[in-house]
Amino acid sequence: MIRATIRPGIVFAAIVMIIAATEFASAQDSNFSQAAKAAAPLVIRVAGQPADDDVDDASALVVTSDFNRDGLADIARITLHADGTSDPDHLVVSLGQRNGAFRPLTSKALPGQIPRAMVGGDFNNDGNSDLIVGNEDGTLTLLLGDGTGSFNSVHPIPPQSSVVSIAVADFNNDGIPDIAISDWRASSVTVLVGTGKGSFEYLRSFPLRMRGTKPHVATADFNGDGVADIAVIYEQDDGDTYDVMLGNGNGSFTIAPERGLARNPNSHCIIL
Repeated sequence: MIRATIRPGIVFAAIVMIIAATEFASAQDSNFSQAAKAAAPLVIRVAGQPADDDVDDASALVVTSDFNRDGLADIARITLHADGTSDPDHLVVSLGQRNGAFRPLTSKALPGQIPRAMVGGDFNNDGNSDLIVGNEDGTLTLLLGDGTGSFNSVHPIPPQSSVVSIAVADFNNDGIPDIAISDWRASSVTVLVGTGKGSFEYLRSFPLRMRGTKPHVATADFNGDGVADIAVIYEQDDGDTYDVMLGNGNGSFTIAPERGLARNPNSHCIIL
């Protein structure tokens, strides 16, 4: 088992890189359990974040996976519409080639306004890689992959007040991937449990330490007990303030103050 420990001074990008590397290593092990597959899908996720403190300025969102099931890594990315236009944002899928190149396959218009996060996984248990896109306006969309690299089926997910980031893991130990969504307007993280049929149900939300900031959420097994945990990193403190929520295996979490860090512990509080 790969164990990750949060140490003072770690930043959001480093946490995401550790998690991505952990998932990639797990994906190479054909003997891991079905529950582990749900907690760490065969997908490397690169979550975009705002380029600066302007909520209207978002960087590119990219997910890599084998979308057409040919054994080669493919790329899905979101291209944003031009400023001053009402054009929709688009999902662009490029298929990996054996020579290391990528061949553009399809472009699909996306619902919602200002995409903020995109993650991947098999959310309807058909063996194909799917995508979830979360938007600044709180809308979330599940795009079901058909195994050829196309995403023809679009399903809404219960909306939030806003979406900053999304993390995928099996939070209730039922072998089905769930999602945790950070919401800056509500200053909360919401856990939605997957049904394994391409839909999600609300489980619980918990408030965050720093209201009005943009919290990023990441997941891994931080205490080595085999249960997915959550880290919440606050962008306004340059990643120097974060909280760790240890998973209880049923979709609930317990705050672990000794594993978190606050730049100024007296300036913020958290209530669970």
